[in-house]
Amino acid sequence: MDKRTKKTLSEVAIMLRVRKYCALRERSIREVEKKLSDLDVLEDRAQLIIEKLKAEGFLNEKRYVSAYTRGKFRNKKWGKMRIEMELKRQGIGKDLLENGLKEIENTEYLEALDKLLIKKWKQVQAKAGKSDYSEKDLFTPEMQKLVNYAMQKGFEYDIVIDRVKKIL
Repeated sequence: MDKRTKKTLSEVAIMLRVRKYCALRERSIREVEKKLSDLDVLEDRAQLIIEKLKAEGFLNEKRYVSAYTRGKFRNKKWGKMRIEMELKRQGIGKDLLENGLKEIENTEYLEALDKLLIKKWKQVQAKAGKSDYSEKDLFTPEMQKLVNYAMQKGFEYDIVIDRVKKIL
């Protein structure tokens, strides 16, 4: 039902809305299912609509995973672990997930982590009121803040520790 008019939408109106919804950006099947649910489309009818959208090319999980992975890495500077967790939450299968994560080049990944660590390190130093750290101990509170920040962004612990040792 349309919330504005409280009338049941026709099949054509539903298809137009969902096509437009999918055309705005790549969508996962789960997002489309939620949209159809919001439009009060019954589950069996929703599955037929989803199959039709797949056939028409409006809905493609592989394309979605690829776009999501690139976008979250480049724009939000998320690491692979965070991207993987969010894609699992979207109901994406393991094969698609692995292929999507392979699109992130290792050198680009390490460069992004280095920039993130350097930027955060400057903030931590400024907050601590120290301009020079002669002590590079990983167990200082400042270093722990740095490592925790990178891990919250979804970067792997081993890689974070390795990069912290190299750049600082």
